[in-house]
Amino acid sequence: MLSSRKPDPSRMQGKADYQCLRSPLNLVHHMGAYESLILSRCASPGWMRRKPQYRMHSLLQWPHRMLSSSKPDPSGKADYQCLRSPLDLVHHMGAYESLILSRCASPGCIRREKLRVDKEMSRKLAESGVLTDGYMKRFNAAVDAACNEYSKRLKECHDESHLTISRLDPKTPDLKKVTEFQADLCVSFDEDTDLETIFKDVIDQPAADVKIFGQPGVSYEHFEIRKGEYMCFEITEKPGKVFEKLFQVNRLYNVLKDDMIGADTKIAAMGLLMNGKREEFEIVSLCMREFFSLASDAKYDLAPMVEPARIPFFLMYTPYRNIFGVMQDLKNTVESKFNKMEGKFNRMDSKFNRMDSKLDELNRTMGLVLKHLNIVP
Repeated sequence: MLSSRKPDPSRMQGKADYQCLRSPLNLVHHMGAYESLILSRCASPGWMRRKPQYRMHSLLQWPHRMLSSSKPDPSGKADYQCLRSPLDLVHHMGAYESLILSRCASPGCIRREKLRVDKEMSRKLAESGVLTDGYMKRFNAAVDAACNEYSKRLKECHDESHLTISRLDPKTPDLKKVTEFQADLCVSFDEDTDLETIFKDVIDQPAADVKIFGQPGVSYEHFEIRKGEYMCFEITEKPGKVFEKLFQVNRLYNVLKDDMIGADTKIAAMGLLMNGKREEFEIVSLCMREFFSLASDAKYDLAPMVEPARIPFFLMYTPYRNIFGVMQDLKNTVESKFNKMEGKFNRMDSKFNRMDSKLDELNRTMGLVLKHLNIVP
């Protein structure tokens, strides 16, 4: 149907299936606009398209083979993705996550995202005790004490911003059912860099937007991350979930660090990137500072716990104010206006229908009157 000259299968080399295109009209309609644009130019003179078939092991190696010519860091068990440009980011990411990762991709980095749990990791988690209901209850108690220190401000914030800081669900998970852990932003760079360069389009006011816990004298503007070192951050779009994210940071980069990125690999910085309102960020930062001061107290028995004195911990305010956010907000605004207009048009349409009905009724009435008067219109 697509060609007046059927290709000879015996002369076709290779095993990939093929599609004969003689016109842009032959393109399948479910293609994306960008792909269709390119293929339509090839279809005009007539051509044959081959669709490759990939084996599973090839797919697993695809990110490295396609995005980098250098050998990735073999340390650790977490999977990796080599990013050399913001264009390498997968398109199904959310705009907020893409904003952060695009800054890391610019200088070139290796991202570690998923860690598949094996029996050895399950044993480590069980021995650490961090997933027991007792540990989670003690964690919640420390959060309560930290937040109570600023209960008045929290109450005011709750009244104005509806901020509620959540607690962990103190229920021991079945480790046999845990198959993997995911990291939001666990990356190492191809060259020496610093936090200010990475987040230059994300952090507006470092003095106000960055809170540093731990080592005295640490400066955001001059904090360097050496080639091969990792920075490990979690991203939270909801300020109320900040301590749940802190728990994840502790579990993944403290208990399972060797499995995640390798025993000999150094973590240069850890932290949380937070969206939301500024007043919520200030409240959360005060509670977190108090939490870290309580975490080492034997009363709460939270070992193992992230130690900012050993690895600097950064809490950064990164509100959703990028071009993606602006476009999404604009899209939502336009859709809202169209929905309102559509509602108005529907009401007008309903009125016109009623007028049509009344006109029909009037025509019938006039017809009867004229017939009664023996008047032919």
